[in-house]
Amino acid sequence: MTIRMQNGISRMFLSAGILAAGLAAFAGAAQAQDASIKGTVNVVGFSGVFADNYQKFIIAAFKEKYPGIEVTYQQSKNSAETLALLTLQQADPKIDVALIDVSVAIKANKSGIFAKLDPAKVPSLAEMPDWARLDGDKAVAFSQDNLAILYNTDSVKQPPTSWNDLTDPKYKGRIAAKLGDTRGVILLPILDKLKGADYKDTVDPAIDMLKEIAPNVSTWEPAPDCYAVVQSGEVDLSICWNGRAQYLHDTQGGKIAVAAPKEGSIGQTNTIGLVENSKNAEAAQLFINYALGTEAQATFAEKSFYGPVNTKVTLPDAVAARIYGSKEAQAAQMSLDWNFVAEKYSAWIQRINREVIALN
Repeated sequence: MTIRMQNGISRMFLSAGILAAGLAAFAGAAQAQDASIKGTVNVVGFSGVFADNYQKFIIAAFKEKYPGIEVTYQQSKNSAETLALLTLQQADPKIDVALIDVSVAIKANKSGIFAKLDPAKVPSLAEMPDWARLDGDKAVAFSQDNLAILYNTDSVKQPPTSWNDLTDPKYKGRIAAKLGDTRGVILLPILDKLKGADYKDTVDPAIDMLKEIAPNVSTWEPAPDCYAVVQSGEVDLSICWNGRAQYLHDTQGGKIAVAAPKEGSIGQTNTIGLVENSKNAEAAQLFINYALGTEAQATFAEKSFYGPVNTKVTLPDAVAARIYGSKEAQAAQMSLDWNFVAEKYSAWIQRINREVIALN
């Protein structure tokens, strides 16, 4: 089965009305409690701002609706670390639900990490597009976060408008780029497209362009992360995720902002899965159903700027623009064959580390 992110994002946004209705339904649902259901759900997922917002806007709302279910959230540095944890626990899992990158989820499914979801217990599956339902519902896409160029609003008065701007000598030593992970894997097809190449044929043109960008990179390991170094003014630009940067712009004084290149981007797809042999499968599937539903998806999009996947959620233009960029950028949005990318993931990371980072 070929898993593709949908191009154009047309099924994700058109009007403000459905989002408003979703949020109204969310408010009503929060008041309708079901205390008869008891249990525990142990979730492992992404760290930092994502973790804060997921607990605030998804887990807290779920617990309000189901006060008899306790939900714990364990932060993981990245999806590779999550997969290592799930593999270690495979014989006796302590985790019930995992949030994980799509390419890593595909790899996890080959190792039997995730269980098939029951459509009767997760009716929200019916609202998900076919491409989001991996390997017979053993993991399901729940959000998308675009790769973007972040910039410091004090030092950058003319924000970049193109990925090509990363090669501009005026940014020499002023860019932070952690590319030894999914960010690098997504950037290669973007740069390939700029050079007129197809990532399924070769990523050589993209590697060559990274070598052009390299002199402008001051650090390949921004600490503590790619957001903080822009926020503090340590660098002018960073290649990182849109959602967290948009949230930090609103909550941290506007020092960090997002430039969505006119050539478009690629969204990192995040998935949710039920761990095989979970000891809390009933409560876990109830949580997954909520997380995939319109209430949770609409709220997380508006509050955290992650693109929803549920087909019944649409976004007002103002929210869509902050998630996907201008209409021009939205029209240029790329899709990936994630099954293909999952096979190439490690090899591409090795090439970035060996041919670009190690030599610069």
